Amino acid sequence: MRKGILHVAAGQSCKVALIAGLLMSGGLVGAKGWTSFGGGPATAEAAVTVPKLDQIRVALFIDTGKYSDTVAAVTLSAAAGLQLSLRSAGGAKPVYTAAAKEPVRVYADGFYAQLPETGDAAKAGAQAQKLAAAGKAVGIVQRTKQGKPAYQVYLGPFATKEAASAEAAAQAGAAVSGPQRLSAGTYAGAAEAQAQAAAIAQAGFDADVALLDAGEAGAAAYAVLVGGAVDAAALQALKAQLAAALPAVALAPVDAAQGYALQRSELAVTADGTVPATGFAVGGPAKLWATTAAAQAADGVTVLERAGRSYRGGIELSRLNGKLAVINELPFEEYLYSVVSSELSKAWPLEALKAQAVAARTYALKQGVKYQIAHVTDTTLDQAYKGQTVEFPTAVQAVQATQGEVLADKSGLISPLFYSNAGGMTAESTEVWGNAVAYLKSMPSPDDGAEEGKKLWYRIVLPNGSYGYIHSDYARDTGLKNPAGLPYYESTGTGVSVRPAPYVDNAGNPAIFKVDIGDRFVVIDQVKESNAYSWIRGPFDASKAKDKLGSALPAGTGAIDHLEVSKRGPSGRALEVSANGQPLKAAYPDALRTMLWGLPSTRFEIEETGRYTILGADGKTRSQTSASPSIYAASGSNPGTEQKDSQLFVMDKDGKVRVATKSPQFIFRGTGLGHGLGMSQWGAKGYAELGYDYQKILQTYYVGVSIVKG
Repeated sequence: MRKGILHVAAGQSCKVALIAGLLMSGGLVGAKGWTSFGGGPATAEAAVTVPKLDQIRVALFIDTGKYSDTVAAVTLSAAAGLQLSLRSAGGAKPVYTAAAKEPVRVYADGFYAQLPETGDAAKAGAQAQKLAAAGKAVGIVQRTKQGKPAYQVYLGPFATKEAASAEAAAQAGAAVSGPQRLSAGTYAGAAEAQAQAAAIAQAGFDADVALLDAGEAGAAAYAVLVGGAVDAAALQALKAQLAAALPAVALAPVDAAQGYALQRSELAVTADGTVPATGFAVGGPAKLWATTAAAQAADGVTVLERAGRSYRGGIELSRLNGKLAVINELPFEEYLYSVVSSELSKAWPLEALKAQAVAARTYALKQGVKYQIAHVTDTTLDQAYKGQTVEFPTAVQAVQATQGEVLADKSGLISPLFYSNAGGMTAESTEVWGNAVAYLKSMPSPDDGAEEGKKLWYRIVLPNGSYGYIHSDYARDTGLKNPAGLPYYESTGTGVSVRPAPYVDNAGNPAIFKVDIGDRFVVIDQVKESNAYSWIRGPFDASKAKDKLGSALPAGTGAIDHLEVSKRGPSGRALEVSANGQPLKAAYPDALRTMLWGLPSTRFEIEETGRYTILGADGKTRSQTSASPSIYAASGSNPGTEQKDSQLFVMDKDGKVRVATKSPQFIFRGTGLGHGLGMSQWGAKGYAELGYDYQKILQTYYVGVSIVKG
């Protein structure tokens, strides 16, 4: 479940739009002629045009300069076989047809770090596997040169010669090759080109067949491309060598503006290193187009490097900024099948799915061509999109039932922000980005369904003073209590993790210690497992807070011993947090989430373990911190013992126990997941379960807007 400018997959991930101005962007103003309907007030007199989009282009991998999510190569396949074509203004020219499930490796022709050539396939495979295990982008080209097999292990491609040179320097004997090539002739058919390439290879040179992009000029042609030089001087030297060895072959440099798809025979980097594969290097402005070979095939094109997901439509592969761009192009409404399925759960009510479909459609149309050659990405920076693999029937039904419907106000399409969970109350627009937006108001939201079914976690204390949270499935009540009346529990498992906060995340919330069967401990609290509605984060050491907060701290700030929410908005979200009484510097209120250890939302309270209030024997109270005088505990005839422990367990008048530490720590307890603006996905579920239809859900979260069908 992802959220409109902040996304969250099925209640967990969050998309953040860093440009606050997006909230104020207007729609497209144009001719009259749209229909509005639903329970809210209509604004049809505003004369707004709903943009049309038949095909949407979704960036799976791309580098635009401002946004980068790249991969050196992708491995494509299709259950029914893969059809690759060279795509141009003159049409699509077939390049290669792969068999059912046959993998095809595609990359942007560029610079490579190439290991010494070997005639031993097993050796090449072992080298490549070792490099792959180290996280390197690696491939193996297999050739026949002078009648003998030759295997070339390469790393890359790289966008620059410098990057390839740096990698080559780290590999023994490696050299740098590049994208500058010589053409040894063009041919109408592939067979003629292959014969010429074989003749050149017999002379000991690297030669490959490529399909040239003819643009609008006419039919595409096959060419034999030779070598791989890094610059003009190296290309000239290669030409001289070829001319000496093959004087009858006419050679010409390949024009930098010429697009091509160069086909190579490769070995897959697998356990035995001998599984054959086909590789394509995309050069110049060429666009390689991959679709399923069978027009009616139910399965789409699978992209191994995108979690093995399968996609409707086709995959376009090209070079952008020297790197591989991988774009999924498909019918717009079919794209929404996956967005709704990626954002929400198939168990959710249909009306909630419909609300998501309308919001997602509006969001995508609002973006235009946001990424140079793509409208949106597949990440939660825009909308979660995981291909057809995740689609479920009711999501498809929701999209079809709302086909063409979008959200608009008098200025045009709105920016339909959505997110996982409001924590019970949506945000006022000023609480997130700082500016006012008329259709984004704070209001109650039925979000607590996110914690239904979540197990309890116990906060425990061991005899040695160690404390943390343990899942209730691994602890049982012994029936005994300690002198303070707190229950003794014991572990029911071996090697059970005890964590700082009540949720499992081995990276962000790793175990602080473990307990074994029979280990006994005191339970001082119990809470539900942290979820999209309610959560706990921390404790975070105050000693590390200064480094974490960095430039957000006012100049001259010393060690941090006090952190508090110093200003709140209408929904209770933090607008300002102060350290030692001085406000932190945040570009906008929602930036506090990232600043403060990546909190799920800004709707939180801060518990300071190093600060607590005590009631003395004389009936007076005092606020205790690490800088305060020592505490002495007296009982009976005992005149008092100084409390020197690094932490105390303090019980209040209601029997609640909290940890008090000499070294300050900060614990955040909050509700909600996401920025809180617009539609809460869990709230949409809650409203649907209360009987709201999708129109009422949308017009509850987006105040005063109309649902428009173009």
